[in-house]
Amino acid sequence: YFGRIHKPLEKGRGKALAAWRKTLGGVVWQVPGCAVPAFDCFRTAAAHILINRDGPALQPGPRRYTRSWIRDGATMGAALLRMGCADEIRDFLRWYAPHQKADGNVPCAVDREGPDWLPEHDSHGQLAFLVAEYFRFTRDRDLLAELWPAVLRAVDYIESLRSERLAPEFASGDRKACYGILPESVSHEGYLAQPVHAYWDDFWALRGLSDAAELARIVADPSEARLRALHDSLRDSLPAPIQTP
Repeated sequence: YFGRIHKPLEKGRGKALAAWRKTLGGVVWQVPGCAVPAFDCFRTAAAHILINRDGPALQPGPRRYTRSWIRDGATMGAALLRMGCADEIRDFLRWYAPHQKADGNVPCAVDREGPDWLPEHDSHGQLAFLVAEYFRFTRDRDLLAELWPAVLRAVDYIESLRSERLAPEFASGDRKACYGILPESVSHEGYLAQPVHAYWDDFWALRGLSDAAELARIVADPSEARLRALHDSLRDSLPAPIQTP
């Protein structure tokens, strides 16, 4: 009896192994012998990302984490692109981007109930970054043209958020440390009771603005100069609050 079921199981196992080797074998890494275990771990982590997908939705894990954060999607997407898994990122972007509001607000997370509108201000820069990252690896101009309006809306929302901290009351006194950066958010579970200024919001916004400016150059959009100016203005505002005791 066990011999009869053993062969089908082995056949199925062989097919599964072949499928995973094909999925994760598109990129060949040439590294020193001492680095091989690290890259084996990287390949395994990429498999975990793919296993936890729900259709086009990238999810950080099972059970409690069966929802998609654009934060996780951006970092997992960067990993999968380096593994040669570009189709999955294309599908994720096409699924996630339409949840953006008309004013450019990118939801921090999306699940079967719809988008989550907690104010996590890193999300807007992360969408722009992932669109740019996908293009860097694929040169897919069709998808870039499709998603370029979403990138511009995300930039507009970053600009509107930052304008809240460019008001005169932030130019001096106790509130000067907040001048020119993004407003308080709950970009971490620990901030839910009391929103705070999170520098990763600003650094993701900075990266998103940089990537948006580069994409504007590629698509020959006249907004390139404005986007670079926005990036430089935010960059120049960051040292002061970081250095404030």
